Amino acid sequence: MTLRKTLLTLLVFALSPVAWGEEKVIFAEQGRDVGDGNVLYDTPYDPNAVEEVSFYYPTITHPFYEIVVPLGDWDEGKSATLKEVRVNGVLCEAPYVFVDGYSHVQSAWITRDSPTAKNVVIVARSLWHNDSETKIEMDITAQDEDGESQTITKEFTATAPSKGGGPEGWKRYQSLALHEQVGLDRENEPVEFSLAARAENCCDLAKELRLFEVSEKGDLIPVGVQTFDEQSYKGTPPGTSNESYLQHPSESLSAVFLASVPANDSKVFVAVYENPDAPEPSAVETDLSVEGPAVGAVVENEFYRVKLDDKCGQIVSFELKGREDNPAPKLTNSLSLAAHWNPDSFSDNGKWGHTFAWDPPEKTVVSARGPILFRVTNSGRMPDWTPQVHASVSYSFYASNPHVAVKTITEVRDPLNANAIRNGELVLDSHLITHFVWGERNGEIHQIRTAHGPNWQDEWGTRVDQDVRWLAMTHELDDYGVGVSVQNSMAFNPERGQATTHRPAYYLYYHHFWSIPVTYCTRGWLYPFSDYQRGPNIPAHPGSTYVEDCAFVPFYLGEEGSRYKIIESVSKQLKHPLSQRWGR
Repeated sequence: MTLRKTLLTLLVFALSPVAWGEEKVIFAEQGRDVGDGNVLYDTPYDPNAVEEVSFYYPTITHPFYEIVVPLGDWDEGKSATLKEVRVNGVLCEAPYVFVDGYSHVQSAWITRDSPTAKNVVIVARSLWHNDSETKIEMDITAQDEDGESQTITKEFTATAPSKGGGPEGWKRYQSLALHEQVGLDRENEPVEFSLAARAENCCDLAKELRLFEVSEKGDLIPVGVQTFDEQSYKGTPPGTSNESYLQHPSESLSAVFLASVPANDSKVFVAVYENPDAPEPSAVETDLSVEGPAVGAVVENEFYRVKLDDKCGQIVSFELKGREDNPAPKLTNSLSLAAHWNPDSFSDNGKWGHTFAWDPPEKTVVSARGPILFRVTNSGRMPDWTPQVHASVSYSFYASNPHVAVKTITEVRDPLNANAIRNGELVLDSHLITHFVWGERNGEIHQIRTAHGPNWQDEWGTRVDQDVRWLAMTHELDDYGVGVSVQNSMAFNPERGQATTHRPAYYLYYHHFWSIPVTYCTRGWLYPFSDYQRGPNIPAHPGSTYVEDCAFVPFYLGEEGSRYKIIESVSKQLKHPLSQRWGR
């Protein structure tokens, strides 16, 4: 084979979407190759064939409001660069340039050494409004024949289409495309995002913000949104020399909404702002209600009623909704009155510290309390007997969702001779539960009875991998249960690279020694305590930190063949949330 044929063969393999056996390679070069640093676009227009000022609304492939302006051939000087675009007097924050079909998005240059350029197209990513007379002004700097810099202003006027524009009165937008990629129909999936704007472009960002879904035809469908965590950045003090945009005053916030996206489909949304005359946003009607103070609250939606403890703030009980005949009993325990026991730790003094013993927590922060999301975080030193440990417990309750998102962090701050460091524990009265069930990573579902034979070691049912997909305690006769959807867990030490661990796993217990038998699951990170003859203590290095990201899911069991459909579906959805891709 000649060298030329060899090179051609290699090139064919390199460009083929399927190469080298079973591996499927999808190349990014599926948009329009516009140059300027491998920037690819799926523009709804051909930049080589723009004949008039054109208006575009966000789509899945190109989620932007854009006004495309043909400037024609440039012959007004070299070193020409687009400096500013204004649309009806509003400064456009993200304009870019096409020259002869190639984009100059990084520096918006039109010419360099040459005084001419072919087929120049200016694109303004700017909100436009239906049927509005739209004035576009462009400031371009260039050198005249004497090499002196000059500013040339170009003006265009056009009437926007009668459909597809943004809401009247709002001047700015940011867009968000959501993609479903694992084959699950999403209904009311919580989507959290943040928004930041220059302070001069908003008076009250939370008051002005509106969210819309954009249909395939450009229609705007209002979407309820809850804002929280509003913040201001004041910028650099007056008199400093650095006027870079990074030091510009800004306003920012977090927000959450509920999105419904069919399996393997996508939707595009736009958040609009800068409207000082905007009325107060309408109240969002949902099924989420929160009563009482953060520590001790009662939280309800259509799926459950959850009580938080009046002293420690941890989950006391789950009450399932949705089955009028033979409803499930209240899922709790009669020993500590806290279904969620930990994080906890056990040291050489022979005594436990549990977060359920906070009275109250050292710190309670309510990040969000609204119609879509209630988020509360309790934190402080471990109460009682292991103050060397600091812990944090955060709950997120969402409207129209059957799960409670849970994040816990356990940090060893002072030397601790540990026999146990655990999190992820749910404890129920034993009579409420008949089985442990868990979903392995390979897709299998395993099950064991909770009560074993009458020997002194029968309290420990079994242990399973700490990264199983989910595990649950169920009543297989009355068809209910409560589970832990396992998302992410991590153990680290910022000074040593790895936290002190010993046999990390989930341990499943039927504990009949106490006055009230209880059944529970717990994740042990450092756990010589777990073995029947308790192992020796292990010094836990300060800085050892253990992070849990999971969700509690109370649920009713389904028919044979789909007994655990609810927790399976919730776990897959949480493990693979909707993909977010932001436009301008």
